[in-house]
Amino acid sequence: MLETGATAPTFDGPAAIDDEIRHVTFDEVTADSGVVLLVFYPADFSPSCTEELCSLRDLDLFGLQNDVSIVGVSTDSAFSHRAFADRYDLDFPLVSDSDGSIATTYGVLSDDQYGHRQAAKRAVFVLDGERTVHCAWSSDDPQRQPPLAEIRETIETISDDDAAVERYRIAHTHYREGVTEYERGREAFAAEDWVTAAAAFDAAVEPLTDALEAFDAARRYADDEAVARIAERANEQATDRRNAAKWYASAADHYGRGDETTGDDYRTDADPVHAAAADREEPPEPETLLETVDGDVADD
Repeated sequence: MLETGATAPTFDGPAAIDDEIRHVTFDEVTADSGVVLLVFYPADFSPSCTEELCSLRDLDLFGLQNDVSIVGVSTDSAFSHRAFADRYDLDFPLVSDSDGSIATTYGVLSDDQYGHRQAAKRAVFVLDGERTVHCAWSSDDPQRQPPLAEIRETIETISDDDAAVERYRIAHTHYREGVTEYERGREAFAAEDWVTAAAAFDAAVEPLTDALEAFDAARRYADDEAVARIAERANEQATDRRNAAKWYASAADHYGRGDETTGDDYRTDADPVHAAAADREEPPEPETLLETVDGDVADD
């Protein structure tokens, strides 16, 4: 098996990607990625393989990042891959390694699994943008699941300030969307338009939740302490806005039903959190982080 520090080989082959079947290259399925998560698995639709790929799909780290590519590889056909991806809502490429050549070059080909003459072992490789292996894991036990915590930690190690800025940019977009709905809710709340207020605050919760999670991801991946501090403060701001939106939505809902006592209780929870957010500086534009990173480069 390829070891840490090795250069991962490229490959090409038929794949299920975006609900299509087409021939792809390694560069195509990992384009513009700072980190590549290459996942070998024995067979489509086997319970343990389904658990493995769905766990990687659902790990919040990957869902927040544009610069992490997940690529699955097994010896099943591309048609089987497409059905598998459709069944479990897998939105990353599944490459067919029908002759086992890709698994062989990575040192993870095993015989006689799941009735196949040849099949890939369960294996995960974490690669950087230069195809250097930073984490290599495999198991002869097809039921054993990969170490998600170790994978996450490795990706954090690979990531740099440029990746942190990209996560911050995504977070900021979500934040502005949430704040727009939040302010619409505040205006309706002041006018005692309870139906509009409740709907607007409810609409603010999801983008603000996405924002606070992405700001936290930016903090985790930042090498520069100044970038990390900016992202941490932005996370606090998005968190307060999100919590206040939830409580104001509940207050407006109860006011609209004539339940002023419960409405007052929720408003009492929301008001100080809103005040804290109003007194805090708004998260700066992403260009501010770019200037911080570029300034550090110039200082070096």
